[in-house]
Amino acid sequence: MPRAERLLELTDLLRSLDTTTVAQLAAQLGTSRRTISRDLASLRERGLPISGEAGPGGGIRLEGERGLLAVHLTLGEIVSLWLTARLAREASELPWGGSASAALTKLLASLPASRARALRAICQRVIVGEPATANLKASLGVAPPELLALFETAFTTGRGLAFRYVDRKGRRTSRRVEPHGLLVVTPAWYVLARDVDTGEPRMFRVDRMKRPRMLSDISFQPDQRVVRDLMGDLPAWRPLSGRW
Repeated sequence: MPRAERLLELTDLLRSLDTTTVAQLAAQLGTSRRTISRDLASLRERGLPISGEAGPGGGIRLEGERGLLAVHLTLGEIVSLWLTARLAREASELPWGGSASAALTKLLASLPASRARALRAICQRVIVGEPATANLKASLGVAPPELLALFETAFTTGRGLAFRYVDRKGRRTSRRVEPHGLLVVTPAWYVLARDVDTGEPRMFRVDRMKRPRMLSDISFQPDQRVVRDLMGDLPAWRPLSGRW
C-alpha cells in the first residue's frame, strides 16, 4: 500500500476508534508496528491531535471531534452509498428511509469538483425503476457470483463484457457488449448495453447471464444515447444540487 494511502486509512481508523494500540493498527493495515509508529509521528507533525498512554486503560486515541471530513471514500464506495440512498428513498415505509438522500447529499457536497463530476457521470448512467412485480420476482434466478465485480470494473473503466445469455424463451447466445448503463428494478437489475457485434442497444437481465468475463481488448466511452434508446426519457436520479 502506498504511504499516502496508508496515512489516509490510518487517519480514518483513528477517527473511527475510541482507543487502539500500535499492534492493532499494524494488524488492520497489514504493516509493521515500526511503520505505524513512524506514521503516527508523521500525522502528529501535520497537526493531528493524537495522544498515547501506556499501561492498563491506556492506548492511542485521536483527541477532539471526529467529523465527516475525515472520511476518505473511493468512487466505488460513494456510488454504492448513492445507490443505497436511492433505493431507501423508494422504500418510504422504512424508518428514516426518506432521510437517506438528504444525509448523503450533505456528505457528498464536500467532494472536490473533479470527483463530483466523475461521480455524476457514473450516476447519470444508473436508473432506479419501480420495484419488481410479483411475476418478475418469481422468475428470478441467481446471478453468477463473479458477475458483480466484473460489471463494476467494466462499467467504471469502460471495458467490454462477454457472457453466455439465456433469453426468456430459453435460447442461448454468446454476447460481447459495452455496459453503458444499469437499470435497477429491485431485486432485479439489468445491464443496458451496446452489442459489440451488431452495434445495437440491448438490455440483459443479469440472472440470465452465464460465464461472464472481462474483455480487456474492448474499450469504450460511456454513451448516454444507449441508455436513452433503451429507457426513453426516464431520467437517472440526481441527488445533489449546486455544483451538481
